[in-house]
Amino acid sequence: MANAKRFGKASICILAVLASSGSLAAQRVAANWKQVGNAGDWSHTVAMIGMNGLIWSVEADGTLYKTDKKGGYEQVGAKGLFSHIRMLDAFDGAIYTVEQGTLYATNPAVGKWERVGAKGDWAHTVAMVGMGGYLWSIEEDGTLFKTDRQGKYEQVGPKGAFRHVRLLAATKDRLWTVESGSLYSTDPAAGTWQRVGKEGDWGNTIALVATGENLWSIEEDGTLYRSDTSGAYAQVGAKGEYHGTSMLIGLDGSLYTVEDGTLYRTR
Repeated sequence: MANAKRFGKASICILAVLASSGSLAAQRVAANWKQVGNAGDWSHTVAMIGMNGLIWSVEADGTLYKTDKKGGYEQVGAKGLFSHIRMLDAFDGAIYTVEQGTLYATNPAVGKWERVGAKGDWAHTVAMVGMGGYLWSIEEDGTLFKTDRQGKYEQVGPKGAFRHVRLLAATKDRLWTVESGSLYSTDPAAGTWQRVGKEGDWGNTIALVATGENLWSIEEDGTLYRSDTSGAYAQVGAKGEYHGTSMLIGLDGSLYTVEDGTLYRTR
């Protein structure tokens, strides 16, 4: 693992020249998965997130649902309440959405929502994740911001430092990004980042989530991998077993996927 480097012009230059080739090759681990609920129940789901032991999902018509681990679900709030959703995340008991460039917080217990910050503040956001009491977001130009529950935000690191980011996830106190085919760990509190694992190992990765201290990723060919925070990884299940996956989240140490409209859980 490379030594930690501080945010700054040097880090931007290094990130910009990394190769985007290479693929994962690792020890295989059996995939312990099972179907959750009825086949096809998730055919119209467009976004989902895990929080408080439940899966929160939005349908194509903008309706919010909560689903337990056995597959039982119920509608939350009015039908079509989230019809303009573009991004979805959750932390500290609230669901956060970006709709038409504006950030909203929803109390899922009652389905009540409110705008957070100024209208249009999130129009250029391309990725966000909750961690440590903040929403961490990346703009189109690669600039990182952190936003508190009241909508107050501040830039973290230099402008454009994350301009090569393709995927974003968070563990307890680290941001994880895939940039130019390589995996990076960022400690925003210290303002440092470092490459994890070999350069280019993540060049074919199309999805990334975190559960606890594990990272889960899916390759272009549908192969699932589990990685720890040191960069050690293992193939989970057969090669291409997750080729039909359209959505991926982590919840309470398990991985949940939607494949061809059906929900599955993998441990």
